Amino acid sequence: MRLALLQTFQAIIETGTTQGAADKLGLSQSAVSRRLTQLEETLRIKLFIREKTRLIPTRDSKILQAQMQLLLQRNEKLLALAEELRQGNSPAIRLRVAFPASLTLSIVPAIIKQFLKRSPTVQVELHSGSYDTIERMLLDERAELGFLRMPVERAGLLETPLVSVNTVCVMPQDHPLTQREVIDIRDLVDEPMILLGRMRAPRHEIDALFSQFRIRPKVRLETHSVLSACGMAASGLGITLVNELMARDYAHMPVAVRPLSQKITHSFAMAHPTDLPLGEAASIFMETTAEFLRTHFRQFGSPPAIPVSDGEAALP
Repeated sequence: MRLALLQTFQAIIETGTTQGAADKLGLSQSAVSRRLTQLEETLRIKLFIREKTRLIPTRDSKILQAQMQLLLQRNEKLLALAEELRQGNSPAIRLRVAFPASLTLSIVPAIIKQFLKRSPTVQVELHSGSYDTIERMLLDERAELGFLRMPVERAGLLETPLVSVNTVCVMPQDHPLTQREVIDIRDLVDEPMILLGRMRAPRHEIDALFSQFRIRPKVRLETHSVLSACGMAASGLGITLVNELMARDYAHMPVAVRPLSQKITHSFAMAHPTDLPLGEAASIFMETTAEFLRTHFRQFGSPPAIPVSDGEAALP
């Protein structure tokens, strides 16, 4: 398939008209129309529906769009690599990795620092976002590796387990409950709570735990990031329940971190697209991340969750 046809398709998607696409590509409107006809004949699919002066993508067109964008991106990479070679440069190996923003304060920089000691010639490009964003970045090949909470939601990704941690209780450092070495969920009755948003999987598990003990939490605030939850706890706005991996990244804040006696486990993995083989740099980065996390939690001495009393099963 000719690259020009894909470029024309993308220009129509972006502008909504053949004239807009023509202006964008520096072509005549008739040339754009001919290319569109050729593309639809090649694919044997109707790509647009005309509504007055605008072209509206069909359902099939929207499905094909992501793959067409990938082909265009790969072409751009190929042209950039060829330009590097023409100039006599040896292109650097670039590794694109994606992590949740809540880990990028100190844990991710420490991992990258260790990785660059082993692979000093590699350029690391760090992306951050939600787990959903990271999954989409991997499937769109905008990153080679992504740090995700297990289980991974989308097909097409291969996950390598890294670490499992428990939920911990993060509170202002002068809170009366800091006198306890371990916090029981029943200690949180009537305490102002800062909970993760209702659409997040950890919130469902926390809600189930409160429900198991017939507790209606006093929710003062909801947030969608561990960073903001810990920041609010540090400001004295309440107590939050988050995974220990990310909570430890904010231990420098004026907060106290205590284990929760009831066990809620969070498992994390490094994932990559199943159809994109891991290169040497990506394999070394994954090894470095696993080694760092194992050492990290040995140093913190994460205590195991304490079983609940007889007759009250721990949350699986």
